Amino acid sequence: MLDKWLTEHDVKHLSDHLDVREVTESERLDDDALYGYLGHELLRNYVVPGELAAVFRDLGVPEVADHLVKHKFPTAEKIRTGDFGEALTGALYRNIRWCVPILKLRYKQRPNQPVQGADFLAFRLRLSPPVVAVPEVKTRTSKRLNVAVDASKSLGQVLDELPSSVLFVVARLLEQRNALAGRIASLLDDGYAVERHIVLVHDDEEWDDRITERLADVEALPTKLTVLRLASLRDVVKKALIAAAAAPGRRAQGKTGDA
Repeated sequence: MLDKWLTEHDVKHLSDHLDVREVTESERLDDDALYGYLGHELLRNYVVPGELAAVFRDLGVPEVADHLVKHKFPTAEKIRTGDFGEALTGALYRNIRWCVPILKLRYKQRPNQPVQGADFLAFRLRLSPPVVAVPEVKTRTSKRLNVAVDASKSLGQVLDELPSSVLFVVARLLEQRNALAGRIASLLDDGYAVERHIVLVHDDEEWDDRITERLADVEALPTKLTVLRLASLRDVVKKALIAAAAAPGRRAQGKTGDA
């Protein structure tokens, strides 16, 4: 689905330290296809596998949707927008063969609480040395010329405490009895390479090239910047969350039909 919807353009070298790749919409899919996909992707970011199955034992589809809206999905627009950008970025990284073993939005204590620490970690464990990508995701529906510069500062703070973020991933994988836990834990002893990543999920109509130019002027460390530009981003986020609330009903109907 992502390959049909989005197109990655060639990398541009803006400075000795900054590489930039733009991602734009290649074609706007019909709403059923696009929001069916985005709704499913958001839902799996917020809900642990098996959680809804337990809820479905006592509640019907409308009640499940109401439960998700009240207890899982954020109501604050800033948090909703940020969560959407993080979920979509995780999907992009998986699509280009990064291992993203933990969807961190599942572990929020409160829906309107922002994610603490690294937004997520992505791994390429078969490389020598293994690589850990640390993306700092900023999602904006309006123009903020310093958003990339601010992201770089935030990324620096996250990298200062990167071992804690790695340990968080290991702990969650151990809870799942996932064999990746040991492989990722071994990185802390055996060593790994770190890649700095910044991802800007941005409303296309509000985009301004000065955003990347300002980052190029100040970035002093090797950094990969991805700019994902989407039309009417605020509406996309709103519709994606509506689709996420409706996703369990569509899934239940699909199971009935398959039977």
